[in-house]
Amino acid sequence: MQSQASHSQWVVGAKAWADFASSHVELGYRPGHMNFHNFLRNARATLLRHDAIRRAKNRYWIAHTERFPEVAFAISTGQQFSGDEKC
Repeated sequence: MQSQASHSQWVVGAKAWADFASSHVELGYRPGHMNFHNFLRNARATLLRHDAIRRAKNRYWIAHTERFPEVAFAISTGQQFSGDEKC
């Protein structure tokens, strides 16, 4: 079982997206629920493979506070991932 500290590293996906968009204005992303879901269209598989996002209650996305911005930035800047390589 995971400790309480490890659970606190997960936030609602839209919040992680808003933080990422605000931190990386150079990428031209905007915060917002629909912008997050538009990003997931192409990035979902890579984010899942690197455990940066998970589905909560089979309804909404949660994101890891450290891995999500790392992987999202790599995806946004064209870095290619192979296999199960971690970022």
